[in-house]
Amino acid sequence: MTLQQEISQLKARIAEVYARREHLKQALETGDLAPRAGFSQLNETDRQLSDLDTRFKTLWDAARPGSPAMHPAAQWAHATPLEPAHLDCVTAIMLKILDGKCKMGEAEKTALTAVYDVIRERPGQGLGDEVHALIAQARQGTDGALAEAIHMWRLHAETQIPKPVMKGFKQLLRTSLPMTHPREEPTP
Repeated sequence: MTLQQEISQLKARIAEVYARREHLKQALETGDLAPRAGFSQLNETDRQLSDLDTRFKTLWDAARPGSPAMHPAAQWAHATPLEPAHLDCVTAIMLKILDGKCKMGEAEKTALTAVYDVIRERPGQGLGDEVHALIAQARQGTDGALAEAIHMWRLHAETQIPKPVMKGFKQLLRTSLPMTHPREEPTP
């Protein structure tokens, strides 16, 4: 998918979620929707809209002439056909970063985060919407319950992904992922 195609798809998705948000607000105002359920749905819709807006802005900025260039790792992720198991590997690494257990340097973490931002909408083998929603929440800030949920998902992901698959993916990253600071040594 080209950058422009992804931008067009995001525009349509943003319009759809925005329309759902407006419908929820109207249902709350007229009393057609109970406040407890309505505000919960409205919060989830606002979170989705925020995530979509962030993604749209990133792509929009990357597509504008003279704008700061897209992170090389994001360009790599757009150009590299990753298998569903590899998408789960990226998600597991993102969980590890958020859990504070990642031993990568800052440049590597930034690169992996850029890759995650590109692939998070692609279907993996076993890690899907629930974990991506949790990651989006954690990127906005964490509390004790959210940190525990991230930790549990990280452990789950690490048990679900076979070690040879993760090792092979890490080798792919070491040999082909572009880094913005090549002087910084990657950690094993």
